[in-house]
This record gives sequence, structure tokens and C-alpha cells, in this order.
Amino acid sequence: MASEYAAFRSLIEALQAHPEWRAELRRLVLTDELLELPALVRELVEVQRRVEERIARLEAAVAALTEAQQRTEQQLAELVKAQRGAEERIARLEAAVAALTEAQQRTEQQLAELVKAQRGAEERIARLEAAVAALTEAQRGAEERIARLEAAVAALTEAQRGAEERIARLEAAVAALTEVQRGAEERIARLEVAVAALIEAQRRTEQRLDMFMAEFRRFREEEFQELKAKVDRLQQTFGATLEEEAASVLEVVMRKKGFRALGPETTLSVDGEIDVLMPFENPQGQRVWILVEVKARLNQRDVRAWIQRARDAAWQSRLAERGVDKLYCLYFYAIRVDLGALELIESSEGVGLLKSEGEIVAPRGLTSLL
Repeated sequence: MASEYAAFRSLIEALQAHPEWRAELRRLVLTDELLELPALVRELVEVQRRVEERIARLEAAVAALTEAQQRTEQQLAELVKAQRGAEERIARLEAAVAALTEAQQRTEQQLAELVKAQRGAEERIARLEAAVAALTEAQRGAEERIARLEAAVAALTEAQRGAEERIARLEAAVAALTEVQRGAEERIARLEVAVAALIEAQRRTEQRLDMFMAEFRRFREEEFQELKAKVDRLQQTFGATLEEEAASVLEVVMRKKGFRALGPETTLSVDGEIDVLMPFENPQGQRVWILVEVKARLNQRDVRAWIQRARDAAWQSRLAERGVDKLYCLYFYAIRVDLGALELIESSEGVGLLKSEGEIVAPRGLTSLL
């Protein structure tokens, strides 16, 4: 596990040292969907900009409606003033005005409820905006809903214009005020139905959003597992290649020293995995074993730990039980070696260092390791 982690760290450092390798690694490791993610994000930013422009137009339309309502209230105030000046007409219209006042109160209450419902809708839209970064399709749906809202606002604006015309007719024919009020109540009833439909549509939208979010989380989990599997395979491949290279270099170095390989390299697990273990015949005809610890990056802590393990009598006894009866020396094979690790190898007996170019540090006092 330590060697795999070191190999992985070495890969990261190699990518940091060679930024031009990163694009190729991303092309091999990442899926096409992940590679296209930056383009999708840019498209989403453009979509969000168009949404903000439409919201600005909605705000302008609401401001116009507010101004029209103020004019309506002013005209009603003038009508009340005119009614006060005509005592005879006030007597006939008292009952109608009382009914109108009660209807107005209901209208204000319904408008207050509509404002509250709108605030709730705005809060839900805010939550939707938090998920927009991962739901481009949902954003397109939001654009369609905003388009429908714009159409609804346009319809409301047209209805407001009609209301102004009706108010003008009321000024000329106050006697028809009660009938007009009844028509206003009918319009409010239709508005209540429209609001109920809007609330139901919003509920369905939230249900679809929940399904989209569940599908997105499942997709991210699958992508993560696939990426993890690719990284694991890359680590295994990289580690196996280093061990094969270490065994090849060891065989060449020992052959130059007069040793003959008696078999292929092998691995062994004895209180930790031994990366390379090879039997050789020395010039005196004796069979000896050479242990090689493979690291992508070798540090002082790794060197000290393996020297202590190799000199431990109990560990050597367990090696003997596995058939490794005579440990000749301990080599380290590394791509990169820390200065502290190199100094410790040079000052230790029976310990050497190999790299791809051959033997860097020859073991001293070979008989002292046992």
C-alpha cells in the first residue's frame, strides 16, 4: 500500500513538473461528458444572463401595474369626494358603497395572500438557482416557466387596462358600480383558479427537480467509482512496471559482480510486502537471496524502517520459514531519492541503491547484514 501511494504521489509530481502531460491524462481518464463540462458551464452562464434580463422586464411590468393601481385609487378617492358633495346621491348609494368597501377588503386580503404566495415562489426559485449549476435542462424548463409568467403578466397588464376603462365608465354611470364590482369579484375568482393552477405546476416542477437531483447524484457516484477504478488500475500498472524494471537492473548488476540468477524475481508478504526477492549463486557457489524495496520516491524514513526490519532476528526467522535462508544484502530501487535517504544508505552496511542507470551505491560489509 505504501509503495502504491508513493507511486501515486510520484505521478502527481511528474504532472506538476510537466503541465503539458495533464491534457493527455485528462483525455485518457475523464469521460467525454466531463471534458464537455466547461462548455456546458459557459452555456449555463449565458442562460442565467437571459433569465436575469427577463426578470428585469417582469419587475418593470410590475412597477407599471403598481402605478396603474395608484391611479385607480386616486380616481376612487375623487369619486368618494364627489359623492360627499351630493347628499341626495349618497343616500341612494350608501348600501352600494358599503358592499363595495367589503368587496375591496376581500380584494386586498386576496392580494395579500397572492403576495405571500409570490414570496414563497421566489424562495423556491432561489433554491432552484442553487441547483442550476448542474441542471442545464432544468434551467431551460425555468426559462419556459418565466416565458409563461411573462405572458401572464402581459395578460394582467391588459386586464388592468380594461379595469381602467371600466373605472372610467363607472365615473359616468355610478348606478352600475355594483354590477362592475360583481364582475371584479368574478375576475378575482378566475385569478384564484389561475394561482391554484400555478401552485400545482410549481409542485410538479419541484417533484421533477427532486428526480433530476437524485439522477444527478447517482450519475456523480457512478462517475466517481469509474474514475477511482481507472486510477487504481493506473497505480497497479505503474507499480508493476517499476518492480519489473528493478528486477531487470538487479540481475544485470549482480551478473557483473559474478553472481548468477537462479530463478525469476518474486514477491513475498512477511510483515509487509517485499517488492522484489531473487535467488542468486555467488562466486563461491552458494545460494543467496537479495531483497529489493521499490519506491517511486525514497525518503529517509523508508530506508530506516527497512534496515531495521532486515536486521531483526525474528523477521529473518520468518523469512527462513518461507525458504529464504540466507539474505545477502538489501537494495533500494527508486526513481527519486531524498538527500537524507541517500546519506543513510551510504553510511549503512549491507545496503545499496539501484536506479534505472545501474548501481548508484554498492553495499558495504556484506556479511554484517546477517
